[in-house]
Amino acid sequence: MRKSQDIIGLPVIHVNTGKQLGRVKDLLFDRQQYLRGVLLESGGWVRRGRYIPTERIGSLGEDAVMVNSEADILPLNEAQNQWVGLLTGQRKLKGLPVMQSDGRELGMVEDVYFMEEMGTLMGYELSDGFINDLRLGRKIYQPDSPLTWGKDALITAEGELFQDV
Repeated sequence: MRKSQDIIGLPVIHVNTGKQLGRVKDLLFDRQQYLRGVLLESGGWVRRGRYIPTERIGSLGEDAVMVNSEADILPLNEAQNQWVGLLTGQRKLKGLPVMQSDGRELGMVEDVYFMEEMGTLMGYELSDGFINDLRLGRKIYQPDSPLTWGKDALITAEGELFQDV
């Protein structure tokens, strides 16, 4: 299981030439909460967004994201704009509260965990605020089923909540 913050900021390297093709700006998830690709930082203020689809990523290493070709980097179009990022986009996950269906708030999303082989979103790192994070650490929430991603909150029925140590 990998944290999104372990991937965000990594350079994207062409495996045959060693050329850096960009840096990862965010991870992109679809409505079924599967990883669909990585968003790259824009090279200028007029350039359209670019991303690498999951199936075109050679590997998500500890120090770099490897691709086989510059052609693996695609421009974002309207379909991809419906995807959800952790940090960017009209519907980003970071900062949204995770609420149980009984109305209890579990915390605010700070990071997500995913299975890199399957691209499945597996858990959420939650914050109770800066002071509580320092005192107690953040919480890890692993839902039993995919959350409902609403406009203002993420809703869950059941899952396990762990204290991050």
